[in-house]
Amino acid sequence: MKRIYHLLFLFLIGLPVTAAGNYGYSEERPLVVVCDWDFRPFEFLDAEGKPAGYNIEVLDLILNTLDVPHRFVMQEWSEASRMFESHEADLIHSLSYNFRERAYYKTQKYVNYYSLRVARHSDTPPLHHIRDLDSTNILGIKRFDYASLCIDEMGKVPFKVEYYSPKDALMKINERKLRYYMWGEIPMARKLDELHLDSIVLDDIDIPAGELRFVGHNAEMVNIIDDEYTRLEQDGELRKIYDKWFHPELQHDDASPIALIVLIGVLVVGGVVFLLSRLAAMRARAAVRHNADLNNMMTQALAMGKYHVLEYDIQTGRIRNFYNKLVPEEGISEEEFLTHFRPDEVEDFHNSIISMKNGDVEEWTLQKYWNKGTPEQPDWHEYYGSAILERENGEPRYIFHTFRDITDEVVEEKRNRQLGVQYMLAFDTNLMAMSFYDAKGRLVNLNQKMRELCEFNEESERYFRSHRLFDDPFVRDFFSQNSRESYHTCGHMCYPELGIDKYIESSITPIFDEDNHLVYYGIASRDVTAERDMYMNQREHDRQLQTAHETMTRYDDQLRYLLEESNMFVWKFNLQEHTIRFSRSLLRAEFVQTLDEYYAGMTPEHREEGVRILHEYVEQGKPFTIIHEFDQTPLSKAKAWHSISGIPIPDKDGIAREYFGISRDITELMSAQQKLREETARAEDSGRLKSAFLANMTHEIRTPLNAIVGFSDLLPMIDAKDDRMEFIRIIRTNCDMLLRLINDILEASSMGQSLVIKPEPTDLPKVFDDICQTLAQRVQEVQFIKDNPLETYDVVIDRGRLQQLLTNFVTNAVKYTHQGHIKVGWKPMNSDESVEGLYFYCEDTGAGIPKEKQAAVFERFVKLNDYVQGTGLGLSICKAIADKCKGKIGVTSEGEGHGSTFWFWIPRQLVVSE
Repeated sequence: MKRIYHLLFLFLIGLPVTAAGNYGYSEERPLVVVCDWDFRPFEFLDAEGKPAGYNIEVLDLILNTLDVPHRFVMQEWSEASRMFESHEADLIHSLSYNFRERAYYKTQKYVNYYSLRVARHSDTPPLHHIRDLDSTNILGIKRFDYASLCIDEMGKVPFKVEYYSPKDALMKINERKLRYYMWGEIPMARKLDELHLDSIVLDDIDIPAGELRFVGHNAEMVNIIDDEYTRLEQDGELRKIYDKWFHPELQHDDASPIALIVLIGVLVVGGVVFLLSRLAAMRARAAVRHNADLNNMMTQALAMGKYHVLEYDIQTGRIRNFYNKLVPEEGISEEEFLTHFRPDEVEDFHNSIISMKNGDVEEWTLQKYWNKGTPEQPDWHEYYGSAILERENGEPRYIFHTFRDITDEVVEEKRNRQLGVQYMLAFDTNLMAMSFYDAKGRLVNLNQKMRELCEFNEESERYFRSHRLFDDPFVRDFFSQNSRESYHTCGHMCYPELGIDKYIESSITPIFDEDNHLVYYGIASRDVTAERDMYMNQREHDRQLQTAHETMTRYDDQLRYLLEESNMFVWKFNLQEHTIRFSRSLLRAEFVQTLDEYYAGMTPEHREEGVRILHEYVEQGKPFTIIHEFDQTPLSKAKAWHSISGIPIPDKDGIAREYFGISRDITELMSAQQKLREETARAEDSGRLKSAFLANMTHEIRTPLNAIVGFSDLLPMIDAKDDRMEFIRIIRTNCDMLLRLINDILEASSMGQSLVIKPEPTDLPKVFDDICQTLAQRVQEVQFIKDNPLETYDVVIDRGRLQQLLTNFVTNAVKYTHQGHIKVGWKPMNSDESVEGLYFYCEDTGAGIPKEKQAAVFERFVKLNDYVQGTGLGLSICKAIADKCKGKIGVTSEGEGHGSTFWFWIPRQLVVSE
């Protein structure tokens, strides 16, 4: 009653909406809902072929409430999915999982959970985890179901997947032809009840449940359905429908007792009449349906059996086709009908017809030959069937003949008999020993080869026929009587009491009938004793070969180690093929060269002589040891020296066909010899240089020393003050020269050991002023000029070494400048590599330096001419200091008489590596 009031209220307030339209759907173009025809209790076709189920009833209620014209289309699930995706249907009830990545609209409310279960036979081990399946298992699933989508999500799985309809799969599990089938828990439980399969149980599986929702193409329609679904849920209407389909034992009664009594009274009064008329109509439809079913069943049976049915009208004497075509459509007479039989069968058939006409015989069986061709070109077919008499008012009226063409079956039977004979012949003459045992393991039959294998005689045959197959120790320890799989084995068949001792290979195959019942065990065997002996001998031979190979490999590794450590190769020269094979073992070659390639690698200066010597030895067939120099070898592009030793290898006729020998890389030895020669020459040159150095040094020391001694001896004899002061000045100058010379000698002697540079932060202009003040005292005869361009400039240099360099430059300039000036200066200057640096110079107007001798002025004790003192050691020390500071040094002069400019450049930030 509550529902009636509620519906009435909705009807009153919803009139404007209903009048406005039906959401774009009409009777001509209704909303199409596609459903699964076998998904109980959600949606299915009932016994009358009409849509039924929870989803059907819920959607029907919602769409009727919304006044939306609609119709349900029931299809197999794969076809239903296709129709929805191709827009042939507007709405579907499905897992939201199916359409999660597509442009579809789903209700927010889920209709129900969809939990998966695994069906199995009660004697099959349970399955709770998908990962427990391996490559030997087959899992059955329904195509396009949630289970198939989950399996697809897993990617590659180790087990095999097969697709079945739920009914087929459950029947296969019941017959033990399939182990596991995964489908929804609720529909599978209903299907088991429908099929009455009590031997099948359902297991939980580790796959989460899915959510069933209504899915559509129209977002507005889906939202309206969602809202209406929520309202029905709040009103408790969905609970009633849910309990009806999922919990029919529960009852819902919201009406009061008075309303219920009134309602029952109305229903009883109006329902009696309706039921009476309805009952009559239902009986009529049931009778029609029953007759149609029987007719369909009969038609299908006749079609499956390929039958012909003929009707013989006794009154007219005409024979017509009742089912299938055997005689002309207009029918034929009995006389014409009899002409199609073989002459020897006509009389028998005619007499049988007369007996049925007279009513003496009600039915009879016949097997006759029938000519489907012409008398001139007969086409005989053998027919088997029966005839039955039909009476009308107690009198014979019709004779129905039912025939089936068994010509092919008869031919097939004959062929099978012939094949049976041939198979038995093949069985007896087969090269494979074969035998058959019944299901209990008793010997049934065996061929001649098996008799020979088992050495059959009276005693052994009695033994094998009295013992069951599974009592045999050769079988019972490996093959189970309950196994349904073929078994292959190879073992020792030993029967001391029968004198049988062999090794055989056997295959045991269970053989089943059409009902999958075990009937036989087929055994095929082969004597492999000789093969086993051959195999054992081969294994021993292989073991010996393996031992020999390991020994050879070990020796080869040792040889390779020795050759690699001694930098040697083993070579073999084939005189006929002109190829040389180099290796560091006797098993494999490192590289192969032709003779021309070998010659081409030699240095040009050694090639001609090396080729000549090698040809002389080879032509005479003598051993040889020669040394070749190579520009390149297959192992290196650098020059190399090889010592080649070889001996001829004569063949059986004593003719040398090959040379065998050792090639040793002596490049290091030759390099060491060359270095020894160079060091010897350098030592000799060093001796000469030392002698020259001592001679120069003696001359250089003697020059100021002679002046000091000579003028010292003359000093007491001079009375004039000016002359006396001049002599003292000369003595002092030569003393300074001698002191500087000794300092240079000491500096040069320590330079090869450790020339130390100590950089430190310095204000260069200030230090340069101090150095120039000292240098100015050394310049007496000419003008001393200082070029200090900046007042302050921070650098990191060794100020002591800077003073030493400038002092040596000025001292050298004083020797050669007797008029003009000596100018010392500096300036900032970057190098070619853009490194910040300092440029220092000493410019003089002295004798100048010839261009051809400018490169040698920084060597020790260089004399530019025989009348002027030499440079001594100072400039060579300057060059060493500049190099140590990673700087540069040089001299610029236009030649004799034009003066000189000595300069050096060092980095501003001096960093000296140890």
